[in-house]
Amino acid sequence: MKLKAFLLIAGCIMLLCGCTKSNIIDSRETIGPDFSHYTDIVIEEGQLHDDVDAVYLDPDYYPMASAIDFELHLDEEYIDVYVVVKDGTSPEDAAWFADQAIKGINDQVAVQDFSYGESDEDTFGGLYQDNVIHLKVYDESSYAKGTPLYETEVPKDTYMSFDIQY
Repeated sequence: MKLKAFLLIAGCIMLLCGCTKSNIIDSRETIGPDFSHYTDIVIEEGQLHDDVDAVYLDPDYYPMASAIDFELHLDEEYIDVYVVVKDGTSPEDAAWFADQAIKGINDQVAVQDFSYGESDEDTFGGLYQDNVIHLKVYDESSYAKGTPLYETEVPKDTYMSFDIQY
């Protein structure tokens, strides 16, 4: 009786093992990141504005920040960037924040489209390799009047620091 039960159980086990799909990973399958090249990626500007605001208007990290606005004109190869700092912000802090805002826009674009390189200490990033930057810096009072404290144009693929005087 014990032998019959043992053979019946062994037969069931063999039958079940033969009828189920193996969960062993086939080493011939490619597992890992997708390195495919995608073209015609459309930047979602609404999401881009939300992401830039969420990061670069955080009062804990950017206490001088009041607003960042921008318009992408990629077909015409330029980007308008408007940076607004709080009244009383020093010219040095306004210049630093303008630099951070430009880099931040690039880095958030790079999140949506991997073909753009990220910014670094001495580059604004891949978005600006093919686009001119039209920068206007305001404090809250000058923004209400429509008169920027500082205005400049940054040529394509150029990094520069800003010397804001007021």
